[in-house]
Amino acid sequence: MLLLASIHVSHGQGYFFYSNGIYEPPIVIEAGITGGIMNGVTDIQGNPRIYHGPFAGVTLRKSSLTGGLYVIANWNSKIGVRLEANIGRIEGYDSLLTNATAPSAIGRFERNLNFRSPIRELSLVGELHIPQILRGYDREPYRLSPYLLGGISWFSFYPRAYTANGWVDLPPLRLEGQGFREYPDRKPYRTNSFAYPIGIGFKYDVSPKLTVRFELSKRTAFTDYIDDVSKAEWVDPNLFAQYLTPSQAALARQLFNRSLIHTPPRDTRPRGNPRENDAFWTATFKIGINLNRSASNNGIFGGSTRRDMLKRLRCAGL
Repeated sequence: MLLLASIHVSHGQGYFFYSNGIYEPPIVIEAGITGGIMNGVTDIQGNPRIYHGPFAGVTLRKSSLTGGLYVIANWNSKIGVRLEANIGRIEGYDSLLTNATAPSAIGRFERNLNFRSPIRELSLVGELHIPQILRGYDREPYRLSPYLLGGISWFSFYPRAYTANGWVDLPPLRLEGQGFREYPDRKPYRTNSFAYPIGIGFKYDVSPKLTVRFELSKRTAFTDYIDDVSKAEWVDPNLFAQYLTPSQAALARQLFNRSLIHTPPRDTRPRGNPRENDAFWTATFKIGINLNRSASNNGIFGGSTRRDMLKRLRCAGL
């Protein structure tokens, strides 16, 4: 009864005091680092087998490392608002799609396009910890907490293609006729865009000070040009010489259609799909420090001895 009374009084004052010695304000600030993998879902490559469901188009064969920094304001362990900066890369190669059976991937091997693009992202994301919201006010927050996330992000990109002479910048080549009078609906695209991230995560309080997380999230972009491919129709290659320098025109004729068939243009498959914007997935781990949460025992692991640390790591004390 004394503990319940203590919790109730502290709640009215805007603080929480728990039996495990944690004393925290209603808003806890967590800051940390992110590391994991990033994977693109664009018009190039894709999954050779799966074409329905949330993982349609995802293939782990060309995942790249991603990393970043974040800071979160957590209200009563129930709702979080996060500011995060990440860097990474996505890429795709039609040449990997041998024997593809998914309708969205059939024919891409013969199309033979490829790209690679760096990603620089700044996001504002909200977290909703539903189990924490549903628990009673007289119960301590769960140390293991699943949550939903969603928000808005801004990111930059710059697609390049691999050739026998190395990597080539694609935006200046206007491979789909961007800015050509003959294609008035095709405007040069920006190399930055907004996206909306959604996903799920799991947060675990190792100690009052240390928190670890795992997240799986998808960013759907407001652009279809992360890979420099969007329009279904192939451009007339004779127009490159009218709008580009001679060296650029030569590269554009080489890159706009890289089919293994040596008599272009190859029109048995559309170049791209303008009805679906590009996206990218991340699977990441986060390690964070709760900056303004104090405890009856000091230290990042909530104890000064190895025994204290191992005790904190055990789930049996939840």
